[in-house]
Amino acid sequence: MVVTRCLVRWWKGWSCSIRSRWAAGSSRSPSMKVASASASHSEAGGSLPRSRAVATLLCRYRKGNPMLQPEYSLLTRTDLEMTAVDGGVDSLESCIQVRSPENPGYYWGNYLLLPEPPEADQLESWIDLFRDRFQSSREVEHVLLRWDGAVLAPQAQARARALGMTEDSGPGMIATQLIDSQLLDPGNQHVEIRPLDFEGEFDRIEQLNQQCDPNESSGSPQYRLFKERMRQSWRKRVRAGMATWWGAFLDEQLVGQCGMVFCSDRLARYQAVETHPDYRRRGVCSTLISTVGQDALGRGGCRALLLGVDGEGPALGLYRRLGFKTDTHQRALLLGGDSMVVRQEVAADHAEVRSLVQAAFEGVEEVQLIDQMRDQPGVLSLVAVRAGSILGHALFTPVTSADAGSNFQPAVALGPIAVRPSQQRQGCGSSLIRDGLDRCREQGIGAAFVLGDPEYYSRFGWRPAQLRQLHCQWPLASDAFQVLELREGGLDGWQGKVNYAAAFDRF
Repeated sequence: MVVTRCLVRWWKGWSCSIRSRWAAGSSRSPSMKVASASASHSEAGGSLPRSRAVATLLCRYRKGNPMLQPEYSLLTRTDLEMTAVDGGVDSLESCIQVRSPENPGYYWGNYLLLPEPPEADQLESWIDLFRDRFQSSREVEHVLLRWDGAVLAPQAQARARALGMTEDSGPGMIATQLIDSQLLDPGNQHVEIRPLDFEGEFDRIEQLNQQCDPNESSGSPQYRLFKERMRQSWRKRVRAGMATWWGAFLDEQLVGQCGMVFCSDRLARYQAVETHPDYRRRGVCSTLISTVGQDALGRGGCRALLLGVDGEGPALGLYRRLGFKTDTHQRALLLGGDSMVVRQEVAADHAEVRSLVQAAFEGVEEVQLIDQMRDQPGVLSLVAVRAGSILGHALFTPVTSADAGSNFQPAVALGPIAVRPSQQRQGCGSSLIRDGLDRCREQGIGAAFVLGDPEYYSRFGWRPAQLRQLHCQWPLASDAFQVLELREGGLDGWQGKVNYAAAFDRF
């Protein structure tokens, strides 16, 4: 039944996953270096000395403990090389410490790189080691443990959650040749791709980066500082001769950009691939990636292209169509860091919300519904954000009743609500619901309806709508159709059938 499928999909488990990359705060204690590859302010020249240093460090690390012999992925090796430009990569007895002193709020710039997934009884020891090694870095508040490949064992996963840690992961992708973007998007021939003068055009680069990330303007001061420091790290790689920067133009307007970082062993790595929100889904990104990548493989003499991807983000399918394949999975456990914030959705969020909702519901009907409803009068569209990543989305839409009396107060319906599939029971869905209900009260909304699992929604105060002689347009949903009075007398005058917006008729 369509209604049954709708109900199951709308009350299915809350879940989320983030590709978090920043935090801020404090920790403690100096590190004893066994082997190190780090930037020196007096060092002249390009990236090759640091590349050799990182390669030597990895070699020493493998030889130093024959019991471990970790084989890190190509993507992780380029991570280490890039960090060494303005940070430090130190080999310890049991792992590698990676430091970004100039950006202590960067999660994936300050971490311990483990040779394998941590076991349940090792987690607290790893946390203690991280805090000891970053003791002198007073602005590092988080703990991040990283590794390549295998997922956590169930016991380790349970222990990590008990300790308050959050899992984070994403595929590392590789391509040795790329599909011509014209074959994917024949209408993108008007997109012009050219190298950017990073210093001379920095204002345009910075402005586009800010426009592509609405969290920079609405986020915390720490997040804005993190973003400013990230752009400075791009500048240092360009100045060191390690990276070039490219722009995508439509009618002389910069609408997309990315960096290409050249590493040892003839590897090239994309960085900060982004498209202006108003120009997405027009072939800009595919043209940019294809053109820049083909230049690196051709004139640049590179043997392979690498990139790190949000495994639940909107770009994964595009990269695969262009010829990228999954080479590894980079995984991490995060403790601490930035708290979650619920805010109103903006245009720059739409692509990520579409991807998130489609992954949560395993279909496109809810995506199409949200696209149709989000800009309608009286609609409240919210996102839950942490560390610059959208974790969840909730939609509140106006409802009406032809049978209601003249004195009835306005009401809304919650749904659909979706959270990233890779993490469950982390409180994201609850935060979206509570924040949304508070906003509805502030706007003078009298009641909120929901179609979903009574056991779950009763914790927020929802009760069966049939107790108030109210029903919805789906006759089989009587037990799941619930109502919550948001203010005294909020249901006065409401009776009979509650009508959702016409867009919901598809269900």
